[in-house]
Amino acid sequence: MPDKKALRIALVGRPNTGKSSLFNRLTGMNQKVGNYPGVTMERTTGLSKWAPGVLAEVVDLPGVYSLHASSSDEEVVMNALLQESPEERIDRVIGLADGTNLKTCLFVFSQVLDLGLPAVLAVTMRDEMERRGMELKVDELAQTLGCAVVLVNTRSGEGLEELREAVLQAKPSSKLPFFQPGGLHLRWLAQVQEDQGLELPYRAWLLGLKTAGDSAQETSGPAPKRARTDEAIQRYRQVNQWLRAYFIADPVKDRRWTARLDRIVVHPLWGSVVLFGLLFILFQALFYGSEAPMNFIDDQLALLSSWVTEQVPLGFLAHLISKGLIPGIAGVLMFIPQIALLFAFISLLEESGYMARVVFIMDRFMRPFGLSGKSVVPMVSGTACAIPAIMSTRNMENSRERFLAIAVTPLITCSARLPVYALLIGLVIPNQSFFGMNVRGVVLLALYALGFIAALAGSALLNRMMPAKKTPAFLLEMPPYRVPQWRNVITAVWNRTKSFVSEAGKIILAISVVLWFLASFGPDRSPDFSQERSPLPIEESYIGYAGKAIEPVMAPLGFDWKISVAVVSSFVAREVFVGTMATLYSVDDEDSTTIRAQMAREVNPKTGAPFFTLAVGVSLLLFYAFAMQCMSTFAVVARETQSYRFAIVQFIALGLLAYGVAWMAYVLLR
Repeated sequence: MPDKKALRIALVGRPNTGKSSLFNRLTGMNQKVGNYPGVTMERTTGLSKWAPGVLAEVVDLPGVYSLHASSSDEEVVMNALLQESPEERIDRVIGLADGTNLKTCLFVFSQVLDLGLPAVLAVTMRDEMERRGMELKVDELAQTLGCAVVLVNTRSGEGLEELREAVLQAKPSSKLPFFQPGGLHLRWLAQVQEDQGLELPYRAWLLGLKTAGDSAQETSGPAPKRARTDEAIQRYRQVNQWLRAYFIADPVKDRRWTARLDRIVVHPLWGSVVLFGLLFILFQALFYGSEAPMNFIDDQLALLSSWVTEQVPLGFLAHLISKGLIPGIAGVLMFIPQIALLFAFISLLEESGYMARVVFIMDRFMRPFGLSGKSVVPMVSGTACAIPAIMSTRNMENSRERFLAIAVTPLITCSARLPVYALLIGLVIPNQSFFGMNVRGVVLLALYALGFIAALAGSALLNRMMPAKKTPAFLLEMPPYRVPQWRNVITAVWNRTKSFVSEAGKIILAISVVLWFLASFGPDRSPDFSQERSPLPIEESYIGYAGKAIEPVMAPLGFDWKISVAVVSSFVAREVFVGTMATLYSVDDEDSTTIRAQMAREVNPKTGAPFFTLAVGVSLLLFYAFAMQCMSTFAVVARETQSYRFAIVQFIALGLLAYGVAWMAYVLLR
């Protein structure tokens, strides 16, 4: 393939087959996240060298149960496999099959083979098969499928070299087709092939059903919906024959304990207790485990700022570095420990198989609010970022439930709020223990719970305002419990933390420099970059005048002009609040102390007492808990709902809610 830079290899399979583990094994840390062509859904690709002169680009496609485009994920996979352009064409396919649950996996893989793509079947969970006494006749199945079949263990890496070699040598199956439409189906398919100009029947079959939708013209033969059913019956009939011939399972050797454990984990009462206990441990760990490294990073950057002030001659450059750049960097780096811990915990839940149980447990609680267990997926992923969470609602077939989920997901506490919470909780909440529980950790847990409760309350309100239909039954396939694979956890933490630093960090640093300039110069003094200069009193700067103009609106919440500036600037991104406060308090601080120390020293000019009291801190926390301070989220909501009106109403409603709750908290606590 001399005209292409790399051999493009797609991973295709249903969810919970070890696809992510195999992807990480094949690509290591050399991964990047982008969008599928013409689609805002994210995809992950990775490059690795497979052989001398052979560079492989591995594409991790979404997990699907069929190639028929009845959901956004399935449409993405189908379009990727049918792509004909040289820039996006798939050269090889690795079909994944869970060795402990081959039936649905072989259904999807037989569809891939019928597309005429060179493919290899990778059977994962090899160790689990051995533990359960399961055996697969690999050679016989490979001969029947007309392609290589490789047993792999993604945890130990066993079978990966054999898989790579098989992929490089892969050719289209010699046993096609596995699905042969007949009768009226065949006449309809022949017409589609003629219209589309396609040689392979199954490519025409998929495209024809996609084009026809759920209604078919009389000249097209039977309804496409019935055609899908007939295909499923025929394929599963073949898959059952393969399993009877080539798969052996000895129930005596099956030592599964999943069923016994699930009696507790998904129990209506005890399952909720286990979930709450795990969340409680998480938020205690976020403060106990991250406080020391956070303080260390903050202290070191404060020392660096002092060193720059001492070593670099006083002037524009020294002031920019010590009071602008370094505080902005501190606003990014000091919160990495907490963000990494949060992502590590979520990855552990996903790797162990427990996250699916969380979705199942929450389904019964979501129904009274007009939602189902499927809504838990965006809400749980919303703890990382609202943007992919809102995009994940595309998999929800019920449009009404999808709009409800989009409307309330921004209330879920995301990782961008975590730096704000950590800074303010550490400032106004005492570092004390109560019955062995860290008070700060309890407050953080309460804020996360508040976001979830507010989301349910908002959904309940909208549910009563919108005409309701019966919520469809919620079906979920429970993956087996597994010991988390640390390689996958570390990769997930690394990629997500790196994304925070690179994406949010660039915004925070840029705004910090802009704010430094606005806080260092004023309308009555023109900057002279060629001479040494002393800093301007911040009240007389551009930012000072702007803050004073905003202050009357924010004063009822207990915010002064500095906080007002930070709140307004953080509408670009919530985490900008920390960088803004760091810059504003560093500009006229001669000691170059830490952010918390600078804010703790702030005095209320009217009372002479510390400015950041419990009332001010709680007011700020509640404002950030409810306000939709993220322009990216606003844009995604408008795009996903195809309505700027929806996004504007949501933005204003959450802003008014945040203002009202913060005002009440300040009035009650001051």
